[in-house]
Amino acid sequence: MFLLVTVIAFGISPLLLLGNLLLPQPTDRMIRRSIRVYGWFLIRVIPFMAPVRLDDRSGGFTQPAIFVPNHCSSLDPYLFGLLPLDNAFVTSWPFHIPFYNFFMYLARYIDSTRGWPHVQEEGKKLLARGCSLIIWPEGHRSRDGKLRRFKNGAFQLALASGRPIVPVCILGSRTMLPPGSRLLNPARIRVVLLPPLLPVGSASNPDDIKALKDQTKAAIVAALAKEAAAEAVRNCPLLALGDALPDSPKAC
Repeated sequence: MFLLVTVIAFGISPLLLLGNLLLPQPTDRMIRRSIRVYGWFLIRVIPFMAPVRLDDRSGGFTQPAIFVPNHCSSLDPYLFGLLPLDNAFVTSWPFHIPFYNFFMYLARYIDSTRGWPHVQEEGKKLLARGCSLIIWPEGHRSRDGKLRRFKNGAFQLALASGRPIVPVCILGSRTMLPPGSRLLNPARIRVVLLPPLLPVGSASNPDDIKALKDQTKAAIVAALAKEAAAEAVRNCPLLALGDALPDSPKAC
């Protein structure tokens, strides 16, 4: 199903480009909208018995924003088809995939391998045009599901542009498609938007960058821990009563 939807999407892409010539609009925005529809279709229709859920706990935020999610699976980028707003990725590996890379360049996605000055310059341009950004703060997928060290880029860009950081928790994608696996497993996936963090300080001050980075990571760590505890209670209701003993798994 995944391959079929992808082949169909590539098949109709010439019609989209032709339509863009007949009804002029910014090509990059049209391609980004089409990619969102493609991602939405994949994550809502294919897992029809357990469609991906968006859990918005942000309380609202000014657009555009910089979304900073944890990253545990190659499925994660597709999940942002759920966001009903113009967005672009700062990433690397999809630029090396035939056909994908053509549309990523058309959409003005940002290739992180071209260096930080390029990322910052293009990121500011997209944000100024009303396009939100999605930046993986760990750089790559976590192999063990644990949060890795956060890099500075997203937070320096937030301070430079004045746009809010929206921490994002992705739950369940690692179960569905772990790193290194070629097969999809049954799982329920949720995308949780956490309250936005407003940048305070200067993009040239390392302490301000670190403070925003630490705030963001702490918010994601706390949300992941809360979700893990809730999952444990769902699997073993006695835990909520404090009756289950650590050394007695049969208590449930």
